[in-house]
This record gives sequence, structure tokens and C-alpha cells, in this order.
Amino acid sequence: MVKDNSGHPSLIQVLIVDDEQLVRKGLRMTTDWEKHGMVVVDDAPNGSLGWQKFVQYRPQLVITDIVMPEMDGIELAQKIKEAAPDTAILFLSCHRDFKYARSGIQIGVHDYIVKTDMDDEHMDDALHRVRQQFERLASKRQTISVAVDSPFSQAHGEDVLGVWLHQDSYAAKQQLLQKLRMEWHWMLSKCYMMYIYFPKKAGAGNVPQLRNQWEHIIAACSGEIGYLQIDDQAAVVVCHQLALPLVQSSLVEMQLKNSGLAWRQSGVINSEADWFRHAEALYRLWEIEASVELLQDTHKEDIIRAIDYIDQHLQEDLRAADVAAEIGVSRSYFSTIFKEATGSSIISFISERKLEKAKELLSATSIRTEEVAEKVGIQDVKYFSKWFKKRAELTPGQYRIQTK
Repeated sequence: MVKDNSGHPSLIQVLIVDDEQLVRKGLRMTTDWEKHGMVVVDDAPNGSLGWQKFVQYRPQLVITDIVMPEMDGIELAQKIKEAAPDTAILFLSCHRDFKYARSGIQIGVHDYIVKTDMDDEHMDDALHRVRQQFERLASKRQTISVAVDSPFSQAHGEDVLGVWLHQDSYAAKQQLLQKLRMEWHWMLSKCYMMYIYFPKKAGAGNVPQLRNQWEHIIAACSGEIGYLQIDDQAAVVVCHQLALPLVQSSLVEMQLKNSGLAWRQSGVINSEADWFRHAEALYRLWEIEASVELLQDTHKEDIIRAIDYIDQHLQEDLRAADVAAEIGVSRSYFSTIFKEATGSSIISFISERKLEKAKELLSATSIRTEEVAEKVGIQDVKYFSKWFKKRAELTPGQYRIQTK
């Protein structure tokens, strides 16, 4: 059970927002709230009244429908997260929809439950994960004042990295920048970043269990590896290129022991700009994969394979038909599911990845602009310069100077 500031047990207060009265009553009457250390303080039939109830009660958990009159669940969740970022939110929906899953992840929604799948077991699992989250948060707050001089200390920016990635906080980025200019300075020369994560369906608490294993690996490498936990489902590992083989082999070994564990690797990091750009790019890729994870597995595999293929063929003049052919589906079908999953057309997504690659090459290398253009599949350097300026609002030369 969660404890209050005085250390005494405290029930997690719950607000239910749904325009269907049967759903509200059903949740209140059939869910074993006491089992999870929770209590329903009120309910509301729409987002507007839901917001008023939230302001009145300040519950720690809000369970809300998405499509409602007056104010929908997405707008309600955004307002709640702005007012109280630690509030847990569970989305309810009548059907699976890529845009809702994606919006929920971007806002910071804790879980997404389809009403047709909602039974006692599904609800129990979701509430159990919420309770665990609050227990870990309470425990962390009790120990946050203890600063341990190790790669795992909260003082070394684990929480700050998560805040920056999840909320795009300027203050958090400034704290990370300060770390990079001091004790993390070694991360800015010939290093690589790994974004390690478990799928949403794997449940919470998996990534923190890997902490001890990384502690032993770091101790053996004398500071060439850094580990930063983002949340219960993701962490970042930064390593020098000399330690890269060890990190990769360690990840393979962990994957064999931990079903569902996955990771993505960045390009080389040689500057502060590289560090932030790669962290943000890896996080965005995780967002896409996480939104797909909430939906059909067949679509999920197609999308992930497509992203891999795009990343490996940026030097080519990629077209939607090329990617669809590689996946083995029609261009029109694939364009539809890709747009639903990522919120972007496949052509726009390819263009964004090429832009990221071009920025990386301009800031991290001294190769000529012509060579940068070729490496992102554009043979005409004049066209490349116009294309780059349109998207980056700087010419390639200006961008290179600004990021050096």
C-alpha cells in the first residue's frame, strides 16, 4: 500500500470518467478496489465535469473514456498531466485505434484498455501495475536525498533524463547539459547509446531488475559504460566504442534470459548535439514501436521491419513502393497501416530519417556536403541544400557551424 508523507498507509484515490453510466457503475461495483489499496472518490459523465472533479479531489488515478462529449479523454489527460504529472491515467476505448494509442503514449498515459477486452483479469493487471508504480515512486521519494557516487545515483540524472524525454522539459535538458560538461564528459567522444526497453505488454518492473547486472558490467569497465534508467520500461546505456562489443554481447545474453527485452543503437556520439539528438531519435522510435505494440501483432512486425529497412537504406532513393515490396505487401495497404501507426506518411518518415542522418554527418564529421548528400540518397548537391534548408531552416554549412 502507498504511504503518505508521514509514512502511514494511504489509499490511492480514483476518479472514473465515462459518458456511459453502465460503465461507470460497472467499474465502481465490480472492481475489487480494496484489494489494490484504492478507493473511488467520484465519477463524471464527460471530460469537462471530469476536469472539475479532478480539481476538487486531486485523485492519483484517473480512468477515462476517450470519445466523450464536451471534452474528450485526450484533452482531459493533457490537462491533468500539465497540472499533476505524477497522476496515473488509464484510457478506455470501444475499439483499438492507432491514433489513440499513439496520443496516449505521447501524453504519458499509463495504460490503454479496450472495453470489449475489459474483464476482471485485465482490470486487475492494470490496477496492479498502477499500484506498483506508486509504490516505487513513494520509495524513490523517501531515498532521493541519499546521493551515492556511482553510475546509478539519482544525482547522476536518471530521473532528469526521463523528464526531458517524456515532457521535453527545458530545465531538465539544462541539467543534463551540466552533467555532460562535467562527470559525463567522457560520453562525448567516440561513444554509442543503446535504448533498452520492454514492450508495454511485458508489464512494469522489468528494466529495473537488470540494474544489478549492469552494475557488475560497469565495474569491470572502469567507467567506459554509463547506465541511466528512464522509467520502469526503458533505460539508456552509453558506452565508449572500445566497450561496444561487451555491451552488445551482454544485451544478447540478457535478451535470452528476459523475454521481450529489446534495444536500439545510435550512431557515434562526438558532441553534446549528438548526445541529445540520438537520445531523442531513439525515444521517438520507441514511441512508434510502443504505439504499435498496443495493437495488432501482424501490423507491429510489418512496421518495425519497415523502420529497420529504412534505417539501413538511407543512402538510396527510397520510395514507399520499395519499402512495401521489402515487407511483402501492397504499397496502398502498407501506406495506410504505416500512417495509422506513426502519424506520418511513409514518405515523410523517410525524409525525417534522412534529415536526422544528414544532421548527424554534418555535426559529427568533416566530410564534404556532396558526400553528406550522397549518404542520404540525394545525388544533386544543390537540391540537397535546398531540401535541407527547407526542413532545418539552415543551410548545411550554417548547421555545421552552429553545431560545432
